[in-house]
Amino acid sequence: MADLLDSNVVIPYLASDPAIVPLVERFALEGAAMSIVTYVEAYQGTLRGPDPLRAQVRFEDVLSEIPVLPFSLSIARGCARLREDLKGRGRRVRDRALDLVIAATAIEHDLQLVTRNRVDFADIPELTLYLLD
Repeated sequence: MADLLDSNVVIPYLASDPAIVPLVERFALEGAAMSIVTYVEAYQGTLRGPDPLRAQVRFEDVLSEIPVLPFSLSIARGCARLREDLKGRGRRVRDRALDLVIAATAIEHDLQLVTRNRVDFADIPELTLYLLD
């Protein structure tokens, strides 16, 4: 099973976090991808730093190794099913809408989600997680 990198993994990688860099490089070699939501969140981060142009160039380099999976109607339907299931079980939905799109993307593509965020994903039984500290 290949991997989907969560935003809370890609963003520290772009910031050269020494605890994350070797892990992401390994996952990239193994065929990891990112969702369009992670792309949005990571790209937004490039806009707020002291050197946005340099950050965007770094991000483009990362994109040459880690493809972006688009949002599709199938993912949208999967996300809607996730939301209804979670609401039916009395779980939070609204404040983690983007996380649920990421989860639906991983499920749709049969990918393991590499994340540091246990709280927003642990209650999705069909989602396989690789949790980082």
